[in-house]
This record gives sequence, structure tokens and C-alpha cells, in this order.
Amino acid sequence: MNIDGLEIEVERKPIKNMHLSVYPPDGRVHLSLPDYLSEADARSYVISKWEWIRKQQADIEAQARQTKREYVSGENHYFFGVRYRLRVNYITSGANSVEVRGDTMTMRVRKDSTTERRAELMMEWYRERLKEYIGPLVERWVEKLEEPDVTWQVKEMKTMWGSCGIKRRALLFNLELARVPKECIEYVVVHELTHLKVQNHNKLFEALLNQRLPGWRSLRAQLNEFIALPL
Repeated sequence: MNIDGLEIEVERKPIKNMHLSVYPPDGRVHLSLPDYLSEADARSYVISKWEWIRKQQADIEAQARQTKREYVSGENHYFFGVRYRLRVNYITSGANSVEVRGDTMTMRVRKDSTTERRAELMMEWYRERLKEYIGPLVERWVEKLEEPDVTWQVKEMKTMWGSCGIKRRALLFNLELARVPKECIEYVVVHELTHLKVQNHNKLFEALLNQRLPGWRSLRAQLNEFIALPL
């Protein structure tokens, strides 16, 4: 459902009352709608909550700005759903690097490296690890769903976990997926591949997802509730 340019995800359930939620990291709006109510009822309810929705989205955006990373020892960083304590080691020779071992993420950099350079190093590392994981995952599902000629890439995205260019058969995946649990990444992959068959989030789309990934609703909830600090 779209109201004034805002996309609201509507899910019908056998419940008594409507429930409205705004999820990080992108301020996605979800409405749980009782089976007996109409779309007109849903629209009226969302409009009545419009100021609240915008405030929640603004709070999420503000939180992202306030938690800017400095990439110094002691910070917490997530990788595939696991939280690691960052340790920065200074080197005088050799290449900068990032490594995970045990519950520690170690970054090796020169002492005079800037915060921006450390951020670039971390994002480069996240990108490579995500590509290593997501490549075989996409390949497996492309073969399983018999969807030929699909291309994909990882990029920084502010408002979506992923997107699907239907005409070009091109998938984009948010770099921040490197921070979420692996099972949630699989949900995003299957979700975007399903858009090659159904463009909108309608009942046919949900039916296909039910066939392809029966536990997708719990995975979506897990993804939306996973609050990790911004890259």
C-alpha cells in the first residue's frame, strides 16, 4: 500500500486489532491488519498515525548519525550476526588488514591512519566477505529456481536490504548484510529472486515465498529486529 509516496507493507492476520511498526535500519513501515478489515480501514489508520510514523523514521535516522564509528580498540562490530570486540594493532610494515578470531576482530593499520581510512578498510573487508558468502548462495538458488542470466552485486544502500532490476535481471544487495545473521541473508536473496516472477508484495508474491522458503516470515522478523550499528 502506498500513501503519499510511502510504501507500507500490509500483512493480513487472524488478529483483533491493527499493529503498526517502523523497523530499522531503513524506517520500513509494516502494518498487521485483521482479516475482517478493508484496505480503506488500513489507509485511515495509517493516516491517523502519520506523525508518529515520521517521528519513528526520524529517530532511526538520527540514531544512525549519532553512532558513527571511530574504529578504535574497544568498539563493538557485527559480522554475520555475531558481535566482536575491535582491537586495533599498529604496524610499521606490511599491508593493512582485518581478521576475526575468537570473539575479537583485529584491525592492523599504521598509527597515523585516519578514521576515514580505517572505515574504508573495514568496508572493503566486509564487502569481500559478503561476496564470498553470497555468491554461492545466489548460484544455488538461481539453479534451484531455474532463473537463468541473473547478475548481482554488493553496494552501499541507505533504504533497502536488497533490490531487483527485473528487466536487467540484476540483483543488488546492501553491504550492511555482512553484519546480519547468515539465515537472514538467504531470506533477502530468495526475496529478491522472487521479484523476477512477481514485482509487487502481493498475495501471489507471499505464496511463492511460502513455497520457496517456508520460514521466511520469522527470518524477516529476525532481520528487522537485528539492530546493528552502522558501518
